[in-house]
Amino acid sequence: MSNYEKEKEILRTLAKKVAEISALPIQEKTFKAWKGLNSLRPERPMFMIDQLPWGELNRDGELNFECGDWLMRHFEWQLRETLYRWNHIQDDRVVTNVIGAPRAVSNTGFGIAIEEQRIPGTPGSAADSHDYKAVIESEEDIERIQTPKIAEDTETSAKWLETAKDIFGGILEVIPGRSNGFGTIGHVWDTISTWRGVEECMYDVIDRPEFTHKLLEKMFGLYHHQMDEYERLGLLDVGAPLIHCTGAYTDELPGFANESEQQLEKYRHSSKNMWTMGAAQLFSMVSPEMHDEFEIAYQMKWYERFGLGYYGCCEPLDLKIHVIAKLPNVRKISQSPWVDMERGSEAMAGRFVFSRKPNPAFLSSGTAWLPELVRKDLAGACAAAAKYNNPCELILKDVSTTGNTPERLWEWAKIAAGVCGRG
Repeated sequence: MSNYEKEKEILRTLAKKVAEISALPIQEKTFKAWKGLNSLRPERPMFMIDQLPWGELNRDGELNFECGDWLMRHFEWQLRETLYRWNHIQDDRVVTNVIGAPRAVSNTGFGIAIEEQRIPGTPGSAADSHDYKAVIESEEDIERIQTPKIAEDTETSAKWLETAKDIFGGILEVIPGRSNGFGTIGHVWDTISTWRGVEECMYDVIDRPEFTHKLLEKMFGLYHHQMDEYERLGLLDVGAPLIHCTGAYTDELPGFANESEQQLEKYRHSSKNMWTMGAAQLFSMVSPEMHDEFEIAYQMKWYERFGLGYYGCCEPLDLKIHVIAKLPNVRKISQSPWVDMERGSEAMAGRFVFSRKPNPAFLSSGTAWLPELVRKDLAGACAAAAKYNNPCELILKDVSTTGNTPERLWEWAKIAAGVCGRG
């Protein structure tokens, strides 16, 4: 037996397990519950767990690779992650009978090299520290930012797709592009901060507003250019199951109603068929007025081109709901661990999904694990959202460490399932 055939058999064995799980009635039930939440007609609160320290979680070798070829490993990780989640952290992630084949897409980027000092995190964790040096310092430097050139090697993409169909035929449905996420993220400030440094960005909006606006105009223009190219090439992942670690299922966009591959292909040329997300995490300390001027004013056109939108990440936004509400098509707004939940929920007033980000520090603390504190925190978020008729989702993310105690994560999931009323 050739090495390919051996690795194919490994993948088919894993795929059969995923296919069995995908056929369980709970999947369709959860699928419908996400659709209700995203249409502002929730059945119950939903919860999701993402961005995990996988190096700490692989206690019994469940995540160990057995395949050597990179493409086979690409598929193997999708399958092993799905099975691990199902066995240990059954959140509201829908397990489907779909697996994605990668697409051979190249992007030349912006032509600006990042200069940084990086401090690695704890072995097995997912967090490094970064200190960025300013490499864009003048208006002349802005002109050095290049227009990205995007292309697809269609022959290679087709080869990878055919390989996937050969491996998973009769077990899973294979689609191109799933998990690539081309172009949907509008975190422009995340890019700028790596070129200017976070502290310098904070001074810029006060001391150098004209420079900052020129930089923003340039960068948002290039982000739009990238999206134009992804549309032209038909690279959009229509029907992607997630948007920023939350369920994206909805009846308002195509891709969630068992459309054929031929039907999906025609939708991949327009961002109107997609979710987007934006954030300015370094703006945690700026006023609503400055957030509006240096972020939301530029995001307006970005959100216009998409069907639905999620806004926010780690920055506290409870005092900025009125500003974020200006964004066209915005449906979910992040409420980080540092918000006043009551204030944020009242400002949403039933118009958006209250996307609560519980504090991951409950899992990483060096002190004793306190499940009752977790339960109180999650129940408090659901109550604050319900008080003002906001659909609620609990999104545990940025888990840099569990203190090498993955059982905390598993118990967190059970607590969240109870708080969310999942039978």
